[in-house]
Amino acid sequence: MTVISRRVLTPTVGKTDLAHERVKRMVAILTRSGATARALKVVMGDGVGNIEVLGRYPDFATGSKAAVAIAADPDSITLLAEREKIQSGILQGPYVYRDVYGEVSRQPVMLFREYQISRQNLKHAIELMPEVKAAMHASTGLFAVVPVFAPVMDRFGVSYYFDSLEDMGEKIDSHAMSPAFQAVVAKASQYGTLLNSSVRLAI
Repeated sequence: MTVISRRVLTPTVGKTDLAHERVKRMVAILTRSGATARALKVVMGDGVGNIEVLGRYPDFATGSKAAVAIAADPDSITLLAEREKIQSGILQGPYVYRDVYGEVSRQPVMLFREYQISRQNLKHAIELMPEVKAAMHASTGLFAVVPVFAPVMDRFGVSYYFDSLEDMGEKIDSHAMSPAFQAVVAKASQYGTLLNSSVRLAI
């Protein structure tokens, strides 16, 4: 199992540098707590300008222990106190998700697509994922999650990973526009509705 924590920061205009500095400190705090963590900036699509901090854990027990460790971490306490005095942006989360297909990739570019889907159709959507993987280039990472603790629960998130923005563009042209991939997209439309899409770069 893979458990993902997600924090979303919308920087305040004029405070972006401060937001980035604090996000890097948060990544270090999460890493010390036992997470595999990194930060990404949304550069295209939904939420452009947002910064997301993602933490990965092998199970919920490890994630829960990490939450306790983060709350007690002196650097975390200091960071929260600084945030109370000077805001660098609007923070949401942590939200928590669990994996339903694939593996997280450390490739630096993530194309994320979020679907609205009913629970009775979730099984069918997951069953389509091997077809999605087969239609993509072998170097394209693929990972899918569903929410566990989040504002809305009827969601299905799919992440595609690439080596660079140029690599993403080439793979979209050569594979995402292919008849095989488009056929899977048509099947998926029977089970859910695509709500938004975004591109994120590791920072």
